[in-house]
Amino acid sequence: MTLQYLHGIETIELDSPSGPVETVKSNVIGLVGTAPDADPDLFPLNTPVPVFADALKAGQLKSSGTLLDAVDAVYSQKSAVVVVVRVSEGESQEETWSNAVGSPSGKTGVWSLLKSRPMLKVIPKLLVAPGLTSGRPTNGVKNLVITDDGQDYVLASTTVSIAAPPAGGRQAKAVPQVVGGKLTGLIITDPGFGYVAPPAVTIGGAGTGATATATLGHVANPVGVSLASIVDRLRAVAFLDGPGTTYEDAIEYRNDYGSQRISIVDPGVLSWNTENSVYVTKPASAYAAGIQARVDEEKGFWYSFSNELIQNIGGPARPVDFMPNDRDCEANILNMNQITTIIHDDGFRFWGLRNTGTDALWAQLSVRRTADMIYESLERAERPRLDKPFSYALLDGITEDVNAYLRLLKSRGALIGGECWIDKNVNTPATFSAGELTVDFDLEPPACLEHLQFRARRNPKYYNDFIEEFSRQLA
Repeated sequence: MTLQYLHGIETIELDSPSGPVETVKSNVIGLVGTAPDADPDLFPLNTPVPVFADALKAGQLKSSGTLLDAVDAVYSQKSAVVVVVRVSEGESQEETWSNAVGSPSGKTGVWSLLKSRPMLKVIPKLLVAPGLTSGRPTNGVKNLVITDDGQDYVLASTTVSIAAPPAGGRQAKAVPQVVGGKLTGLIITDPGFGYVAPPAVTIGGAGTGATATATLGHVANPVGVSLASIVDRLRAVAFLDGPGTTYEDAIEYRNDYGSQRISIVDPGVLSWNTENSVYVTKPASAYAAGIQARVDEEKGFWYSFSNELIQNIGGPARPVDFMPNDRDCEANILNMNQITTIIHDDGFRFWGLRNTGTDALWAQLSVRRTADMIYESLERAERPRLDKPFSYALLDGITEDVNAYLRLLKSRGALIGGECWIDKNVNTPATFSAGELTVDFDLEPPACLEHLQFRARRNPKYYNDFIEEFSRQLA
């Protein structure tokens, strides 16, 4: 029985089957930096601006600040899609950091990159802020020590207030831990920076008597921490510049992070300065992003930027000891600590492909990126099926889309394998009636060959052939 009476003939146009899943663009570079002399109409502050591969437009950033050098570093590897966010250059390093950190609610600083999709219809996937991520403040709140745990505190109402630093710095923040009415811990959620003396710590709430003191020291780079806060939302990766000073400093810097989408690069590079005709030290992160963008285009997003030649540099900013079979060389120790470095081996190359995460299954940056690209591509491809009524065609269409895409990626080498299915134990009448569908799939991105081992042994039996051949020659 039809829903509406008709004595006659009609034609109903059904929804066309979904087209093949298209992979999202993986090599869009999001670049945050300063350019105080740039045209504010062309490059407004805290606004994602598409530069793409337009060298003339990029030149309007002017030479002062960090942005033009970074764009040049990217273009020296190959033209790429670049989105820049210009932030104000402060009177001090701390002020510039604060401007680059910006505000999550106001979408300023690095958070401006989140506006790229609605404004520009592109999503930055390779994030860098050269010149802004290498330093570690020495004047942040490094530790909070409870001197009296007090009594009668309730976790829900207990507050921690850390006094603000002088103008230009950023106020530290912490949250309390309360057990049995006593203050048992203080967790620093933002160490701040710019303090000239240990700040006062005030414990508020229903209880009484709790006190704590703060100590200052080296803390995480605020811009790097902010980039680490948005990479998950964008399914992007960020290349952060290490301190570029010593091996020990690089290790200490790396310990500030624990994200699968963060890659630490140390040291910087030597770049020729045409004004003074001398090599100068430049951040390496933009070169890494440029190479990864090139590799994505030429080979695929499942390839790593490691072991790729770096174009247009004179070498690393400091020499890094490297031998491919030496576990104790500096390059290997840096890699072991999840730091990518620069080696000299038939040219200068990035060396190291691990992120700063702790899960061994996702240790390689390329594996993390491969899964991210697949997840986002599938989500975007299946969006038109939302708000459609349940039917066998709907379920079959979704599973076939996913399986066809996984088969395509496997044929191209982007996957070892993958399969999609709908689990009847998870999807029940209750979930269907609520408009919910759960689709399962597995996948295995290809890990990059990181350790090649040859096993060699002597075999004196080969002398038998040698002696027989020699005897034949004498005969």
